[in-house]
Amino acid sequence: MKIFNLKHLKQSKLNLLFFIMLMFSIIITSTSTSWISAWMGMEINLMTFIPLMMMKNKLFKSSNSMMTYFMIQASSSCMLLFLIMMYKMEMNFFKMNFINMMIQISLLMKLGAAPFHWWTPKIINLLNWKNCFILLTWQKINPMIMISMTKISNLIYYSIILSTIIGAILGLNQTSLKLLITYSSINHISWLLISLMMNFSIFIMYFLIYLISLFMICMMLNNLNIKFLNQLMKNNNQNMPLKINTLMMFLSLSGIPPLLGFFAKFKVLILMINNQLLFESILFILFSLIILSYYLNPMISIMMLNNMTNKWTMKKSNYKNMMFMILLMNLTLSMLMIMPLSQN
Repeated sequence: MKIFNLKHLKQSKLNLLFFIMLMFSIIITSTSTSWISAWMGMEINLMTFIPLMMMKNKLFKSSNSMMTYFMIQASSSCMLLFLIMMYKMEMNFFKMNFINMMIQISLLMKLGAAPFHWWTPKIINLLNWKNCFILLTWQKINPMIMISMTKISNLIYYSIILSTIIGAILGLNQTSLKLLITYSSINHISWLLISLMMNFSIFIMYFLIYLISLFMICMMLNNLNIKFLNQLMKNNNQNMPLKINTLMMFLSLSGIPPLLGFFAKFKVLILMINNQLLFESILFILFSLIILSYYLNPMISIMMLNNMTNKWTMKKSNYKNMMFMILLMNLTLSMLMIMPLSQN
């Protein structure tokens, strides 16, 4: 007979409370009418995520990652608050442009965009998959909302180009799946920022598709307790539906047609071409192909391992993974129906 675990119940209630506070902080920032209220939403978001890092990670080194994250976010928040006060008091046009650029630097540091991305890979390896998903998705919403409140400068453009290049190049020789997804998310930041500069509705669409794709990948890897590419190849050696499911999710994240991620990137590329950003469009496509290469190479190896499996292992079927794959296919078909309607 199982004994009722009161400690586990209290922890689950606390986790639910922190998740509600994360959503509440995003609502505060997105609906704020002043810089100070938006800054308060970001601080609530910071102080809510830190306990989640402590509670869901039992490693001793998690305190190191928590302190690194806190120091980066707290220093950029102090810098942002000081600059907001200076922005309210300063009336000189040239100084206002300088203050606006410094505000964007503090927000890019919070966001983890290049060239201020160095802290993200150091933290991500010491987190579990659920916290990785929160760090790479929810924690990016508030800084991007505040970036949209600033006057777009050349600094944002340079950060977009650097994020595209660095996110693709640094992920080439990685064997850790967390680092692969982290560098891929740095590349996705460039797509998000450039869509934010041109069309907010397309930015929302891209972010939602990116969130759905990353959520499915992180939940699958969390359930299978996989952290490295060799573990993924070993565990996929006996389950064909899981192989197909894994292949579809990673290809969707990298933007292969006709999966979910392709439509988001396709809409952003059309928007860039319409705004005469031809060189940037070519650059984005080339480095997206590099990201596709370091996702596709292990996936091809996983699919080819099917010939080495025993015949009796092929008869086993995992209905949960099959239902997960069906859900992904339904989402893809729904996007195929929605995208033509959104053009009207």
